[in-house]
Amino acid sequence: RPSGVLFLSKMAPLRSKLLALLALPALLVLAERTMTELEHDVEDRLPVIQRLGIEARVPTMLEAMRPLYAALPKNENGELGHGAVRYALYRLFRQMHAWLVNGLTPSGQPWSTSKSLSDALDLKVPMRVAGLFKEHLDKSGFNLAETAFLAATLEELIFEEAIEKLNQSYDILGLGRENPLPWDSVKDVLEVYMMIYIFDSDKYDVHDPAVRLQIKDVYPNWPATQRFIRKQMREVTHKADGLLEYVEAEHIVTQMAGRYGQWQDIECRELKQTLLALESHCQGRVELGDFHGSALGDGKWQFEESGDYLRQLGSLDETVKEKPSVIVPNYIDSPSNYISTSETYAVVCFDECLPLLSSLEKAIGGPAASPKSIASHVKVLTTPSQREPRELPLYLLRHLDGIAKVHRGQVPLHGRLFAQFMHHAFPRECQYPAKSGTTKPMFPTESEAETGISSIATEFEMAASEAAMNEAHKAVPLLHKLHETCLPWTWDEELLAPILTGSDLEL
Repeated sequence: RPSGVLFLSKMAPLRSKLLALLALPALLVLAERTMTELEHDVEDRLPVIQRLGIEARVPTMLEAMRPLYAALPKNENGELGHGAVRYALYRLFRQMHAWLVNGLTPSGQPWSTSKSLSDALDLKVPMRVAGLFKEHLDKSGFNLAETAFLAATLEELIFEEAIEKLNQSYDILGLGRENPLPWDSVKDVLEVYMMIYIFDSDKYDVHDPAVRLQIKDVYPNWPATQRFIRKQMREVTHKADGLLEYVEAEHIVTQMAGRYGQWQDIECRELKQTLLALESHCQGRVELGDFHGSALGDGKWQFEESGDYLRQLGSLDETVKEKPSVIVPNYIDSPSNYISTSETYAVVCFDECLPLLSSLEKAIGGPAASPKSIASHVKVLTTPSQREPRELPLYLLRHLDGIAKVHRGQVPLHGRLFAQFMHHAFPRECQYPAKSGTTKPMFPTESEAETGISSIATEFEMAASEAAMNEAHKAVPLLHKLHETCLPWTWDEELLAPILTGSDLEL
C-alpha cells in the first residue's frame, strides 16, 4: 500500500478535513520516512482516517523524542525495553502537553512495572492493535521510530476523545454539524466543551442551562478560560466572525486540548509562589504547621490536606519528626492539584525539573556520565529560583562521587539517586524521589474510599500542627537549619533500566 504524501493524495476526498491539521513540512518528512514493519502491521488494522492522523503526527514525535531516546538506557537489542518506553512516553506527553496519561505514570511503583504500559494501551488502543505493540515490545523492544509511532498513535486517540466531547457539546446545545455555524454559536459550543473538559460530570451537569449560567460562581477563572477559547479560535481560523465549518471546530478543540496545560500553568506558578512565601529555612519546604496555619488564618482552602494524605502522596518530609514539612514540588505535582481529568489522562502542572533533565540529556547524549562531566553541566543550569550559574557545594560533589562508586565510575541519569541529587541541587523545582512502594498517589476521593481516612484535615488537626511546630522550634537543634542536613538523603538506588556495556552483552 502507498504511504506518505502519495497515499494522502489518493485518499484526499475521504480525509479532506485532515488537511486543515497538517503542515507542509510534516508532509515532506512523512514522504521521505521509511516505515517499520511494526508500523505497517499496526496501520493495516486501523481505519484509514486514523492511519492518516497518526502518520501526520509521527514526524513531530520523532524530533521531540530524539534527544531523550539517545540518552535512555537500551536493552540487549540496542532498543528501549518496557520501562524505558513507558518513561519516554510519560516524558513526551508531560513536556509537550502537561498530560499525565493513565498507565504511563509511576504511581509510586518502579518504571519497569510493565503492566501499567499495557494498561495505557488497553485504555484507548483497539485490542488487535494493542496486541501487536505488546508482542513487538516483548520480543525486541522499540527503536526510535517505533516509540514515536506509539506516541503518535496514543496522541491521535486522545485527540479523538476531545472530538467526542466536541460532538457531545453540539448535541447539548441542539446544534447540527452538517452546515457552517456563526462564529458566536461555535464559541458557545466550545465553551460547553471546556465545561465538560474541566468539571466533574458527577458534580456539574452541563446539560442543565442553569448550571452553565452559574459557571462563574463555581469557577472564578472562567472569564480567563473564555479568553483562552477565543484566542484559540482566532489562531486556528484567522478570523473573529463569519461562519465556521465543523472541521474548523475539530481543529480548534485538538489545539485547545494540546495547549490548555501550558496556558493553565500560570495558576501552577501562582500556587508555587504562594507556597514559597511560606518557605522555611529549608529550601523547597513549608513546615506543616505553616501550611495548615495558612489555611486557618488566611483562608487558603487549597492547603487543607491532612498529614496522612500528604504522606500517602509522597509530599510530606518527616526527616525531622518533630517538624514535618510539605515538599513544594511534590505537592504541586500531586493529584490534589491536577487541573482536569478524563478517563484517559489528567492535565497537570508542568514539571519544572524536566527541562533541566532534558538539557543534561542533550549535553551528555547517553544514559550516564562521569561525576565531573555532570557537575560541569549542572552548575550552568538556571531556573526561576536559581537565576545564575554557580559552583556546586562540596557536599553535592561528594554525592555525585558516591553515586559513581555504586555504578562503576559513572552516574546514571535515570535513577533514583540522580533524581535525589537533582532535588538537592534544585529543591524548589525537582521532586524528592521516594523509594518505590512507600507512596501511593491517589485522588482525595479514591484515597478516602480505600483507606477510610479523610484527605482534609479538621480545624482541630490544623491548629494542632501549628502548635506542634511552634513547640518544635524551641527544641530542634540548629544543625537542621543547614541546607545540607535539612534535606533527606538515602542510598537506595532504583534504575529505570540496567545500563548495559559491551562486556555485559558478551555474557
